[in-house]
Amino acid sequence: MKTFDRRLPVTLCVLLIIALLGGLCLPSFAAGGFAYTHNPLENPSAAADIVADENAVYGYRPGENGSLSMYASADWSDPAIVESGRADRIKYHKSIESMYTMLRDMQKQGKSTEEIARAVSTRRNEIRLEAYADNPEGLAELKARNLATYGHEEGPLPDELYEKYGSWETVIKKAFNTNAGMDACLGLYDNYYFLYAAQGDVPADISVSLPAGAVCRVKKTVTLNPVTQADCAYTVSFTSSDPDIAQVSENGTVTGIAPGEAEIFCVVTDPGGYTHTAGPCKVTVKYTFLQWIIMTFLFGKYWYK
Repeated sequence: MKTFDRRLPVTLCVLLIIALLGGLCLPSFAAGGFAYTHNPLENPSAAADIVADENAVYGYRPGENGSLSMYASADWSDPAIVESGRADRIKYHKSIESMYTMLRDMQKQGKSTEEIARAVSTRRNEIRLEAYADNPEGLAELKARNLATYGHEEGPLPDELYEKYGSWETVIKKAFNTNAGMDACLGLYDNYYFLYAAQGDVPADISVSLPAGAVCRVKKTVTLNPVTQADCAYTVSFTSSDPDIAQVSENGTVTGIAPGEAEIFCVVTDPGGYTHTAGPCKVTVKYTFLQWIIMTFLFGKYWYK
């Protein structure tokens, strides 16, 4: 007669409990295993409008209380409905791609927030008018609405937008009118992550590195050139762990002060004020041969400074 191991059901129960508890710690995946590289819920703007839902096609759906509440009742688990919305959203983003380029180029050129806001808001008006290039009647209606609303046909002027919203930062965001939460619901959050970073909402995807080590002579200089990959504007700064050994300028030029070792760090700051640190680069400061002769045989420590 076969014997029945009563310990087996207990073992299975324990394993099931462990699996269930472990599942609580796992990341949320959408139906079909879709997952973003960047977590939309870490973006305050997106998190205010969406909720995670494993049944949703892309893992998120509009919340009942955010600015997307009007879309909350839609079936976000229906691939046909979601893909239709996704297609429309992609068309929208494509229509303002020239503004993305303008934003990034002006940031890299060091233009002020006001200059950027004026440029992108003006370009947005132009895009609206260009959309009716093949529809003279529609263009005439749009110009008439603009004239009635703003007093001119081209649409709201930058100064009018500033007066309405109170800051040039908001004027920029309104010009793009990009809702990160909607992008997340439609599977596009990673695609346009660079835009949220350029607007300062999230940390940019920036990588920065320095050489592992360098040698510098006393009273001589060596320049460290960081290798940086970024899709937005940024600023660079350097610091030294021991300025009495090695000092570093704003452009990465290291000056040897005294024999020894110091670490040089490079910090990249993105539009949102998030920092990305490279390093350290260990700089070894040594005497030149002539300096060594002077210090060793000519009592240079008393007069060589």
